[in-house]
Parts: sequence; structure tokens; C-alpha cells
Amino acid sequence: MNLLVNKTFWCASIAILAVCLCGCSNGQSISTLLSSDETYEKRSESSLYVVKDSDQMYVDLVDGIITMYLTVGMGSEEDGTNHTWKEVNEHSLAYYEGLGTDPYMCEALLQVGDELGPLSDQFGYGELNPNATVRLRGTGASEQPQKSYRIDIKKGKGSWEEQKVVVLNKHVPDPTRFRNKLAYDLMAEIPEMFSARTWFVHLYVKDRTEGADDKFEDYGLYTAVEQINKRYFKNRNLDSGGNIYKAGTFDWYPHSETLKLATDADFDQKAFEELLEIKGDVDHTKLLAMLQAVNDEKQPIREIIRMYFNRDNLFYWMGFHVLMGNRDVESSNFYLYSPQGVNTWYILSWDNDGMLSEAYERLRDEDYDPSWSHGIFPLVSARLFERILKDGECRAILNEVVDDIYNSWLSEDEIRERVRNYAEMIKPYVYDIPDSMFQRVSSSNYDRLVDAVPEEITSNYEAYKASMTEPWPFHIREPEIREGTMILKWDPSYVYPDGDLSYSVELSRDPNFRQDLLDVKVQTETSYQIELLPAGQYFLRVRATAGNGSAQDAYEYYLTETDRVITSTLCFYVLDDGSVQVNRYTEE
Repeated sequence: MNLLVNKTFWCASIAILAVCLCGCSNGQSISTLLSSDETYEKRSESSLYVVKDSDQMYVDLVDGIITMYLTVGMGSEEDGTNHTWKEVNEHSLAYYEGLGTDPYMCEALLQVGDELGPLSDQFGYGELNPNATVRLRGTGASEQPQKSYRIDIKKGKGSWEEQKVVVLNKHVPDPTRFRNKLAYDLMAEIPEMFSARTWFVHLYVKDRTEGADDKFEDYGLYTAVEQINKRYFKNRNLDSGGNIYKAGTFDWYPHSETLKLATDADFDQKAFEELLEIKGDVDHTKLLAMLQAVNDEKQPIREIIRMYFNRDNLFYWMGFHVLMGNRDVESSNFYLYSPQGVNTWYILSWDNDGMLSEAYERLRDEDYDPSWSHGIFPLVSARLFERILKDGECRAILNEVVDDIYNSWLSEDEIRERVRNYAEMIKPYVYDIPDSMFQRVSSSNYDRLVDAVPEEITSNYEAYKASMTEPWPFHIREPEIREGTMILKWDPSYVYPDGDLSYSVELSRDPNFRQDLLDVKVQTETSYQIELLPAGQYFLRVRATAGNGSAQDAYEYYLTETDRVITSTLCFYVLDDGSVQVNRYTEE
């Protein structure tokens, strides 16, 4: 009996053990991997390759100000570094472009440390020989009295913050000196956007090209900005072999006479790069296909976005710059990126110091208030954005995106604390030599500009909402002489959704329109015929008005001798021979 019980016990134990061995591995149970009603549904191709910025890139960035030491010397004619530091700084980049030559550069030794000198755990410590070259950067920046610099670290000399190119921007037109960094810091928090790492830098330069002076000269405050290049994408574990373009004067039209395949017999790379600078793959097939689609009226813009763009990236990029009041992104200051193997394009921001300038402009001219500078209007001349903003579904998406950005990342309290922290850190540098000699506002006005930033973002949000139902800006054209008469002409405005428009037309001998020769309202038409005018100077003002009563200026303006802006006005002359000559200032 006991034997039978024991036998039964052992059989049961073995069975239980077998079950445990089948269901356990290294002490862990294995759950069911498939369900009984498995569908085997597959992911779409577009979701297999996720393209987004890396949050990790922005962790542990230096919060303070980095000190850099740059010792410059003359190198060899062979590598083009046989120039003095004075020669490097003497000419703008436009000068070299006119000559068709590369900008002058010096050889250099870059070291990173603190105010006491280079630090042992930082780039360039202990180096005695050149580890880099240095030259000017930025066509516009090179025209400024304080220059911006590009430092290229030599092969075999390592990298600084995973970069072989160190760009130091002076941002002279920005009196706060932090707008570009503010933009990138905010973009780094928005998942749908790409940002770039930035650092405040205090630069010292020792010039060994014209003597052996042992003193470093204080060059003041700079912002170092991570370059958007192949290394940028490698650092984010993204494909660096795809198409990368930097917009120069790019309006999203095909420009088929210029934008061609590199294999075409009449391909002109210089002309191509005046529109889009080539930074990646030289096969432009995807770019040309996308531009043809964007300009094909037969294809709905919603379908084009689905086929050629990452929708979230596109709309969040638009919404962010609208809220930041950035007027310099319609045709420049951005990169286009498309990885290999997919047709999707992404927009990456570059050079954002044109944003949040309203308070400064009003400080310079209290009457400054062009209606085309607000809301959606800085975007409407570019073909892609024009089509998006004329589509009801796209406008609804943009509304949701703008609300999300404004409510999630741009609260007044958050922005106020952020900009005050920037100002507390960098203002002592801005108002110390050498930067104080070139600062554009007084110390008290600097504080006013800092305090105005949160309110300006709120104002931009409100302006965006209003602009969605206002007429679009337009151009006044050169008057035409026809059969003894003069035809005053302008382009049509637009108001969503194709609402009624009228135009007020004024002609005067003075820019303040105190001597009106004409004051009429024109319904729908975009021209008005008058008698031929005698020789002299004239001012033509045209404004568009929608059925809801909202009005819009033309892009043209007149700049008085005292630099006062007269908006929506074209200045022209009737010459003694009866011909017309235009004096044109315009914003696009």
C-alpha cells in the first residue's frame, strides 16, 4: 500500500516537473506569444523608418557660458591658409563671390576652457600645433562690423561636441543676442520638430599672423550652433546619405530652367545653389518630383502632403514660426531633408534670429506696423504654403497645431522665466567691451525687449487667428503708359474662402498723401486708367479690403529721408520723355 502511494506520488511529481520545465526558462515563465485569432496585419512602409530628432542630443548641455581660445597664424599657400587675420576680416563674403574665389582663411589652434585658460578635460588642451582653420561665415553676417566665424577642425584632431565644424554667430542685428538660442531650445522640446544644439560662447583671439603678441583679445559673446550636415544626421542615428538642401532664395516653384538633374547636359550647379545649396546626395530626382507635384493644381494639396511630406513636421514647423513672428522663413533659413529609400521630406530650421523682432522695430519706429508682417502673411508668397493656406482641411489642421504649440510650450510664465535667465547670464557680456560698442539699444531698453517677449508671442497668436480671415498682401506694379494714358496696376489679393475684395487707390505728390490727385475705390478689378501725368515724383497707395471690413497693405513701401516707413506705397517718377521709373522698396 505504501509502495503504491509512493509510486503515485512520484508519477504526479514528475508530471508537474515536466510542465514546469516546459513553461520555464532560467526561472522565468513564457507567456503565450500568439493569439488564437492572430491577423498577421503588417505595418505600412512609412512607419518602418521613423525620422525624428533625438531627445538624448539635448541632455546635459552646458547651461552657462563656454570660454574658447583661438590662436590664429599664417599657414601655407598650398592649403590656402597663408593669410593674416586682418585679411580674413577685411572683406565680406559677397566680395569673394564677386571674384569667384574662396574666402581667405588662417590656420588656428582652438582650445576650450574657462576664464582662467584651457581646461585639461576640454578640446585642444595641451596642443601646440594648429588643429583647425578659421574663416568668416554668413553672407549677411560678414557685412557687420563684428564678424561671425566658421572653424573647421582638421582631420585627426578629434571633434568638439561631436562636431568637426564649429560655427560662432555674433547675431549683431539681434539686440537681445539670444533669439536664435531661444528658438532652438524651444524646438528641442517639440517632438514634431528638429532642433540643433546651441551654446553661449565667450571668445578670445590671439593673432600670431603679424607678430608674436602674447595677449589674447576679448571678442565678446557668440552663439555656437550645431551645423546641419551629414554628421548632424549621423549623430541622431538617421540616414546621412539622403538628400539635404539649404534654402537660399527658394519659393517652392519648379524653376525648371535652373533646378535640374546633375546628369543633364546644361546643369549649372552655381545657379542651382543660388536657390538650394546641395549638402547631401546629388541625385535630385526626388526633389524635382516633389516640386512638380506641389505646383500641379490638378493634385489636391492634401494628397501631395500625404505623398511627399511628413505632415506633423510640416505643420508644426509652420505653426512654430508663425507664433514666433519669424518673417525670414518663407524662402530661406531652412533645410530640406529626405532619407534614402523614401519620398518623405522634412523641414529643419536654420538661423532664427529674425523672429520676435516686433518690439525692437517699434522701439526704432513707433509707427511701424505693416499689416503683412503678422500671422500667416510672411508665408503666403511661397507656393507650398500658399496652397496649404487656401485649403480648408489644411487650415483646420494648422489651427489645431498652433493651439497645441501655444498652449503646450509657449505659456507666458514659461517664456518669461526662460528669457530672463538668458538675459541674466549674457547681459553683462553684451554691455561690456567689445560688444557694448556695437549694441543697438540702451541697457534699460534691453530690459524692455526682454520683458516684451512673452507678450509678443501672445500678440502673434492673436494675429494668426485674425489673419486667417483677412486679405492677403499683394504687389503694386509699375504703371504702364498706353496710348496717351497711364494704367495704374496691382496684383490681386486673396481672402479665404474666395470672398469679395475691393481696392482703395490713392495717388499723391507727397508720401503723406496730403496732396491727393486721385482717391477712388475699385471693385474686383486690379487696374485703373488715368490721364498721362506730367513729369515729376508720385506716390501710389493701394489697399485691399474684404467684405468683412478687414484691410491689407501692399508689400511696397516708401522709406523717407528720416527712415520712416510709409506702408502700402509705391514711389515712381514720370520722366521728361514720358517714361516711368520706379523707386521700389518691397517685402516678400
